[in-house]
Amino acid sequence: MLGLALLAQVAVSVIVQGAPTLAPFAQADLGLTRGEVGLFNSALMSGSLAMMLVAGWVVDVKGERVALVGGNLIVGAFCLCMLPTHSFLAALGVLFMAGVGGAFPTPAGSKTVMGWFPPALRGTAMGIRQTGIPLGGALAAAILPAIALVAGWRVALACGGLGCMLAAALCALVYRNPPAQTPAQASAAALPPAPQAMRHILTLGVAGGLLTLGQFTLITYLALYLRETQHIPVAISASLLVAAQISGAAGRILWGVGSDRLFGGRRKPALLLANLTAAVGALIIGWLPANTSLWFIAPLVVVYAFNALGWHGNWVALLVELGGSARQGRTVSLGMSIMYPSIIVLPPLFGWFVDHTHSWTGAWSLLSAVMLVGSALLARVPERARVA
Repeated sequence: MLGLALLAQVAVSVIVQGAPTLAPFAQADLGLTRGEVGLFNSALMSGSLAMMLVAGWVVDVKGERVALVGGNLIVGAFCLCMLPTHSFLAALGVLFMAGVGGAFPTPAGSKTVMGWFPPALRGTAMGIRQTGIPLGGALAAAILPAIALVAGWRVALACGGLGCMLAAALCALVYRNPPAQTPAQASAAALPPAPQAMRHILTLGVAGGLLTLGQFTLITYLALYLRETQHIPVAISASLLVAAQISGAAGRILWGVGSDRLFGGRRKPALLLANLTAAVGALIIGWLPANTSLWFIAPLVVVYAFNALGWHGNWVALLVELGGSARQGRTVSLGMSIMYPSIIVLPPLFGWFVDHTHSWTGAWSLLSAVMLVGSALLARVPERARVA
């Protein structure tokens, strides 16, 4: 079941993470500014935000199987609708609707982990499930630009959509929901979280929104940044992005194992250590001098990605543990609904800042500062004692 939830997340993430990797092709085809390039990501995230609370309700009431199948079908269908588009606004509309389907895999997969794994293994299992996002990004960076070079970026996105439909079919045939809730759990699920828990979920959601900027900046702007400041070709930048996504997937597993084994089931130490390290990495990336050796840039990007992408599984685990086991889908959806406005707004602002200041260094420095603020908010969130 964990493998199927992971597959569904990988397929959707090929699109959610892959659309920004096609930014150089779309920019050249449609004549976009750097800020407009960031709106590709915003359109996807806006669609997910619009559906997120509904997705959590579907997961808790209808089950993970319905959510996994339906979400992947929606993403796949609208990616195919990209083929006849010829304008920037039409492309944004299609991406928005694809993003609607992208709201379902995270709450569904999170409930899969909570339903099938004991608390002592949830950090590791959640980390494995959350690798679906960077693994999908790695596949997208490895495959979609190559397709785009031959057949165009719209065809590349449509190919990713076919992968979503295949994942939906496999989940429909094989996936089974975990054991049903007891009557007491079902009754508790109908109640909202306690006010104190709601405050902590709000803080955690805002912190997550700030910290996720490190991930989406890397995905959306790395190729443009390296091309403009280091004169690195797009093909090499795409390979670096593949390595970064794989490193981020490894980070999600290893930071999850670390939270279970090294920190006694506590999520916050792993979250803080990963994000503080990523903030330092963003600062170094932004201050790279011209003509820096690729042998220095490549390991720097890989280490940065390990931390900037690797924290998310522990964030989801802490979020679910704050909300309680009875309302897992809706708790994850609520936290992500709080997170997503930052994801929608901040990446285009990063590009806008570069457009108007012509300073990549300043933009990366601001990113580092944003990640420090997010880490400070994380430090304010309590966590429950580990349950064996």
